[in-house]
Amino acid sequence: MKRPLLILLTTALLATSAAGCGDDDDAMALRPGEALTEDANRLVRQLMEIDFKDRTAPDGAPVACSVRSFGAAPEGASNVGQLTTIWAKTVCGAPGPDGMLGMSMVPVKITLGGQPELFMPQDGAQYGADLEKLFPDLGVDLTGEWSEFPEMRAELEARAAGQ
Repeated sequence: MKRPLLILLTTALLATSAAGCGDDDDAMALRPGEALTEDANRLVRQLMEIDFKDRTAPDGAPVACSVRSFGAAPEGASNVGQLTTIWAKTVCGAPGPDGMLGMSMVPVKITLGGQPELFMPQDGAQYGADLEKLFPDLGVDLTGEWSEFPEMRAELEARAAGQ
């Protein structure tokens, strides 16, 4: 039941334009504050909130995410409807049984098209290899502490409190 919602949501968001074609080789960096980046952030946040809820809060607990999209493909896309791939940093959370907000901080790759797919690096020994496989070199360090994490955490907490 929840997966069709994901498909409908994505279809509605992408209906403004025909989907572009391309792969990771023609990725472009997204800059904060640009309209395309903000639209990509919104789309990734909506998809992540659905996915995070399915995986961690099946009891209907509210889920919130903060997103910073940093790359997309194909290069030269001018609107979110032309994108086939989005790379983003995400911080998602849901209240636990004790009422405390549990958080997950993970970079994601989302491929768009007929049915969106979400890719995350595996924890542990595979993490570094997965980062190389999933994310193009766009000048973004995903291995260390994210400089934007405090801001993302504050945004997540504000979104969670407002629900």
